[in-house]
Amino acid sequence: MTKLYTGIFHGFVKFFVCSIAFLTLTSRALEPGSPFPPMQLQTLDNFPQENIQLHKLQGKVVYIDFWASWCGPCRKSFPVLENLHKHYKKKGFEVVGVNLDENSDDAKHFLNDFPVGFPLAQDPQGKSAEAVAIKGMPSAFILDRNGVVRHTIVGFNDKEAQQLETLITQLLKEPL
Repeated sequence: MTKLYTGIFHGFVKFFVCSIAFLTLTSRALEPGSPFPPMQLQTLDNFPQENIQLHKLQGKVVYIDFWASWCGPCRKSFPVLENLHKHYKKKGFEVVGVNLDENSDDAKHFLNDFPVGFPLAQDPQGKSAEAVAIKGMPSAFILDRNGVVRHTIVGFNDKEAQQLETLITQLLKEPL
C-alpha cells in the first residue's frame, strides 16, 4: 500500500515540476529592456477609435496599465494616472488602460467613479495580459519612445506614485 502512495506522490511531483517548467517557458514576463509586443486592442466607449494599436504610439513614452474594476489598488492608481496624463500628454506621454473584466459593464461602473481621458481597451479573455505574463493587479509597463519596457509595476502604492513622475520626465527627455 505504501508503494502505491509513494508512486502516486512521485507521479504528482513529476507532473508539478513539469507544469512549472512548461509555464516558465511559455509565459515569460516582460523585463526592462525587452521590446513590448505589438498589440491591437478593442476600445471601451471612452475612445473615438475602435482599436488601439500600440505600434502607432511609437515615439511617445507610454504607460500600459492592466486593471480590473474589482482591484483596490486600481482605484488609487486611476486619479494619479489621469493627472499624469493631463500634465504630460502634450509633451509626448500616453497612458493606455487595458481592462480585464469579463463584463464590460463592470468597467463602465468603475469609470463612473474614476473617469479618465486616456484611452481604455477591453480584453475580457485576458489574452493581452497572458501575452506579457502579468504578475498581479494592477500591472503596468512603462515604455520608452522606442517601445522598449523601461520599468514594470505590480500593484500601486504612494511610493510608486511619487517615483512615476520622475521616471516619466526622465524618459521624455531621452532622444528617440
